[in-house]
Amino acid sequence: MTAPNHIVGGFTVTGIFAAIGGINILQDYRLLPVILLGALLPDIDTTKSVIGRLVKPVAKIINRKYGHRTITHSLIALIGLTAVVSAFQATYFPGLAIAQVFGLAYASHLLLDMVTVQGIPLFYPFSKNPCVLPGNPQMRLRTNSLRHETMAFCIFVVSAIFMKPLFADGFWTSYNRLFGTMEHLTSEYHKSEDLLKVNFTIQRGSEIKQQVGLCVEASASKMTIITKQKRFETYPQDGQMISDIYPEHTKYRYKFVPGSFHDITVDSLHGLIGVGKYSQIEVQGTEPFLYLEDQLKKKGSVMKMDYPNRIRLKAIEHDTRVDYITNPSIQHKQDQITRLQSQHRQAMADYRQQLGQYEDLKRRMEQATDHIYKELLMIEYGQAKSPTLPKSIDDKVRQLYSDIEQLTQADGNQYREQLKAAEHGPLLLSGHYVELVIEGVEM
Repeated sequence: MTAPNHIVGGFTVTGIFAAIGGINILQDYRLLPVILLGALLPDIDTTKSVIGRLVKPVAKIINRKYGHRTITHSLIALIGLTAVVSAFQATYFPGLAIAQVFGLAYASHLLLDMVTVQGIPLFYPFSKNPCVLPGNPQMRLRTNSLRHETMAFCIFVVSAIFMKPLFADGFWTSYNRLFGTMEHLTSEYHKSEDLLKVNFTIQRGSEIKQQVGLCVEASASKMTIITKQKRFETYPQDGQMISDIYPEHTKYRYKFVPGSFHDITVDSLHGLIGVGKYSQIEVQGTEPFLYLEDQLKKKGSVMKMDYPNRIRLKAIEHDTRVDYITNPSIQHKQDQITRLQSQHRQAMADYRQQLGQYEDLKRRMEQATDHIYKELLMIEYGQAKSPTLPKSIDDKVRQLYSDIEQLTQADGNQYREQLKAAEHGPLLLSGHYVELVIEGVEM
């Protein structure tokens, strides 16, 4: 096959197989000369070829030793040269698929020469028998046949034109677009290294509308996108059906960057995560706080959210007033002391009265001069008993006062503890987050 067909055919064949492997040959212009080199290099074994004329001394040496369509048209040459190019790529262009594209372009030359009448010895030098496709010679191309070469050239050119979207998007992207389901979007999402722009149709009842956004998460049952309003939205929502999903590659690189924070105030947290987009955020507070989730006000000391559009927290205002509460037992014991003292005073008054009467009886008995009257007083005095002094209440009163002092001290300690508990410090927050960072896009 002639050089023009090897160039156009090499570009087409390489583009198809590269697309199946997820390589976009149109992504970088530096891949085009690699395809050109790989598609023409096997013919370096003859000085009549385009590349042979460029390096005629090398072509003469190879042709003199091996002849045309031998060693350079074999699997050994394909594998060996691809390995050399792979080492070159790893050293100088690690991010560019040079070796893969070169190998496919070189293989395209071998494949196109196999569909000629002559074929190629693909397993040279182990076997010199030519390998051909197809087996019927009448169906193979004739080299240097103007009609055959022209037909092949036109087929390659038309194929390359119509397959340009396939080359640009890749086989699997085109395949996933064809079906437009959540499963195919998920497949494309997990294979993609850049951010996907997704167009899809939302249907709820008879209402149908179009939606577009940047896909940041996809599964068989749901997807999360960033809308034009820079909000996270998850679809499908209640009662919705999603169809006609069309993913496009944006070439925007993105990554999820984890971060954390420790013992910061509410204002500091808002300053830290007030801008940007987060796939996850978890906050723990030193005490309960208020926050919004799905437009609902909630209270808690822990907040966990996935893909929040707005993060707002607020410390709870506390009443710092504390009342001093006296133990009711204190008043009860004070009443006991009062009652004991009152009863003791009454007992002492009765004792003094009885003692006065007893001493008066004794005095009258001693002073009586009438023997009969004195005898009667002696009988009465003998029957009378000396009044007993009431027992002291000092020990009981001291014990009650001691109890009151202990209770009063306990009340004071409790009051001081309540005052300390009421002295709330600033709400401090700790936690971690996962931030979505898109290169070249301000969120």
